[in-house]
Amino acid sequence: MSTRPPNGDDVKSFRVTLDGIEHQLDYRPGAVLLDCMIDADLDPAFQCREGHCGTCMVLKLAGEVEMRQNNVLSRRDLELGYILLCQSIPLSDDVQVDCDA
Repeated sequence: MSTRPPNGDDVKSFRVTLDGIEHQLDYRPGAVLLDCMIDADLDPAFQCREGHCGTCMVLKLAGEVEMRQNNVLSRRDLELGYILLCQSIPLSDDVQVDCDA
């Protein structure tokens, strides 16, 4: 049994809704969700890429993610399921986010 913490290495894809269209995107191990979306030629809202501005805040509908850093989301935001695309790494194959929420 491995005691290594999850890091997204086993995740193959995730789902994202942007502009009313659901996309199934490939996940590149070690990348944040925002980078995978940009790699797939999607145009999500973002600005600082450092977890400071909140521009890339989206609603996580399913799955588990780890945010590398969060300097803008409140405890309440987190409880409601909001995450930052620029800081989030998926830890499970069932990650689904809604950029339109």
